[in-house]
Amino acid sequence: MRKNNQDSGYAGPNFLLIADGMGGHAGGDVASAITVSRLAELDREPGGEDALELLRTSILEANDRICRGVGEQPELAGMGTTVTAVLRATGNRFALAHIGDSRGYVLREDKLQPITHDHTFVQMLVDEGRITPEEAETHPQRSVVMKVLGDVGASPDLDLSLREAQVGDRWMLCSDGLTGFADIDDIARVLKEVADPDEACRQLIDLALAGGGADNVTVVVGDVLEGEVETTEGVSVGSVHLNPRYAAIGANPDTEVAVDTEAHETFPDGDVSADTAPIHTVDGEDREARDGTTKPLRTNTAAEAEEEADLDDEVEKRSYLGWIITAIVIVALAVGGFFAFNYVSHQYYVADDDGKVSLYRGLDTTLGPIELSHLVDTTDIAVGSLNSYSQDRLRGSIPAGSRDEADRIIDNLRKESDRSSGMSGDVEDSTSPSDPAPSPPDSKSADPSDAITRESQ
Repeated sequence: MRKNNQDSGYAGPNFLLIADGMGGHAGGDVASAITVSRLAELDREPGGEDALELLRTSILEANDRICRGVGEQPELAGMGTTVTAVLRATGNRFALAHIGDSRGYVLREDKLQPITHDHTFVQMLVDEGRITPEEAETHPQRSVVMKVLGDVGASPDLDLSLREAQVGDRWMLCSDGLTGFADIDDIARVLKEVADPDEACRQLIDLALAGGGADNVTVVVGDVLEGEVETTEGVSVGSVHLNPRYAAIGANPDTEVAVDTEAHETFPDGDVSADTAPIHTVDGEDREARDGTTKPLRTNTAAEAEEEADLDDEVEKRSYLGWIITAIVIVALAVGGFFAFNYVSHQYYVADDDGKVSLYRGLDTTLGPIELSHLVDTTDIAVGSLNSYSQDRLRGSIPAGSRDEADRIIDNLRKESDRSSGMSGDVEDSTSPSDPAPSPPDSKSADPSDAITRESQ
């Protein structure tokens, strides 16, 4: 549903990486492409004993490239990206680096374990005990990221660790386009049941699309195997694959990075530096007053009368200025109200209405006593015929930016309902996760990297 793909990913014999760019038009797709382009070089370098340090310094170099890219193209200011990377190290270990809200998991002995910690505002609230993990899933600020790589005015604060690798482990890295729209139990089921990593990626992407798919979704899956394995070269997907020219941005080490400076230098104790602070002068009258001498009485001269007339003119001008400002504010409110009404009238959402999947126009909220939405259509799709994850999303409403988008969501739910109602015998019941999205292309007739790229778009 996005106009561009801000995710980038990489999968190779010794290195896995996910990068979810942010910044919208400010260049999230550029930031993720620069990062993956730089870090993919690690797949051709032995990690050795210093794999963790090699990973750390490489990520810092990618951060410098992003900042230099802003120096080359100032319109990209503010761009950034998450990074979750796994590099093979000696001694059956992996070096793990993480920043942002992309995630890493390990499936070991049929148990899916998280190996990263979200750097988000809601995760901070969970850590402090202010909200529950369940409340975090629907919190309005759940997408606010506290730490990222890029032009954010701070040095990257990475989570770094060495992880044990066991034969049979399955590692998965993903952008929040997967975890934000697919249930974790459904994700674990696919990773357990689907042996081929490419097919597992496709089915996980289908889960996200069936859940609404309102964000870019990229999935990287790698299996830990024993012995020497013949593996093809690594594959890049997402923005770095679609826009290879982005990799050259920021590559010139001589590019100067613009730094904002304050007008006055401030000392640690809060005092202002004397060599930059303005100097207050004392005029003749003030000096006489401070010396204790008496100032002469002022008389109402012609010059003073002229000064008073000028003051009256100034007051009159300010009065006119006040009316002009008031008129501008009224016009701005009217224009803002028009655009707000226009925006609300073009929004839709799908929700549960008395057990049926229903379409609403507007926003699922109220403004005081005013409802900002109304019912458009009630379908014949029974909410009870859908899997538990879809039912939960319908209770909270699934947003859509247009009528076509809403129709696509309803069509996916209808397909899911039809498949659920057609199950019998030893097939899972209707509460089991289903896959309403179209089947992916035959992996034998298409290049896996191209297929995953098309799905991530």
